[in-house]
Amino acid sequence: MTDTRRFELGFPRRAAVPTEAEITLFTQELAWMVRSGVPLGRAIDILLAEAQSGPLAAPLRGIRAELRAGSSLAEAMSRQGRIFPETYLRLVSLAESAGTLPMVLSRLYEGRARAARLRQKVGAALIYPAFLVIVAIAAVALIALAVLPQLRAILPDQPMADGSDRAMRRLIALSDWVFAHGPIAALPVLGAGFACAALLRRPSVRVALAEFLRPVPVIGPLLALSRLADLTRTLAMLAEAGLPVDECLRLARHATPSPRLGATLEKMEAALRAGQDITGPLRADPAFPGLLSSLMKVGQETGNLGQSLSQAAAIFEEKTTTALDRALTLLEPALILFISVAVGSLIYLVIGALMSVNDLFL
Repeated sequence: MTDTRRFELGFPRRAAVPTEAEITLFTQELAWMVRSGVPLGRAIDILLAEAQSGPLAAPLRGIRAELRAGSSLAEAMSRQGRIFPETYLRLVSLAESAGTLPMVLSRLYEGRARAARLRQKVGAALIYPAFLVIVAIAAVALIALAVLPQLRAILPDQPMADGSDRAMRRLIALSDWVFAHGPIAALPVLGAGFACAALLRRPSVRVALAEFLRPVPVIGPLLALSRLADLTRTLAMLAEAGLPVDECLRLARHATPSPRLGATLEKMEAALRAGQDITGPLRADPAFPGLLSSLMKVGQETGNLGQSLSQAAAIFEEKTTTALDRALTLLEPALILFISVAVGSLIYLVIGALMSVNDLFL
């Protein structure tokens, strides 16, 4: 594969990795063209011409070269690094064998687009709370850095005997320190912020953070519902594509970021190998609602496991949306209350100090 690194000022720079949104758009456009009867090689050529020198250009060139060498689409995709998830590749491989590539690509796009819409909804809903936090920080900074230093002139030289001005003097001292060392003190804060942002890009760190937040009210149940909906949708797509149950469980176990859900899926695989009921581990794990085990049981008995899982996924996705709306509804008043308490406490300290100084001179 061609080395896509560029050298600027003597330092190597890695080629940009396609984002989730770019992979989703690629899946949608490829599904459209294949469904319209465009040959696969021609479709890749069209997408490559559109990508030009973007992040998808190098993978598309690699896919085109592999296809021309006689590889299947799934094999060509698998040789482009870790851009495409294992579940994605397995579904594409099965679809190529069964002649259902347009349908499977459309379903992959719909699943990825559904998850992207949920993320966008969360991001859009957090704009106003983030604005409130920024305004609150600006208000506190204005009071602490502009108002408090002006009060030094009215404070007596010696601290009051009853200690009523102790908090005010400490705030003024902190304000003076920020004025004197602000630029230097800001560097570690900015460094910590960039470090946290870099860490959050790692899947392992996000998984650990989600596990840490699991006991937190509102947030924990929301994360659990979201993961359960994603897992059920993945199982539904795999089952509807005709994969054996054991392979569905294995691929879903590798796809889910939750160690707890993965452990239950592993127990289900063991139960299947032992000839036992695979819904047993589901019923034993409180993380899985009884509805899922019931629908899976019915799906196995009727031979419509994929349809039953798809119905369960739709239910869990609706519950996730409802829980998200409830959480966002609670977030705004909680932030307003917290900001009011923080700003009000600071104003109370200022007024208390002013009243104490006034009583001293009366």
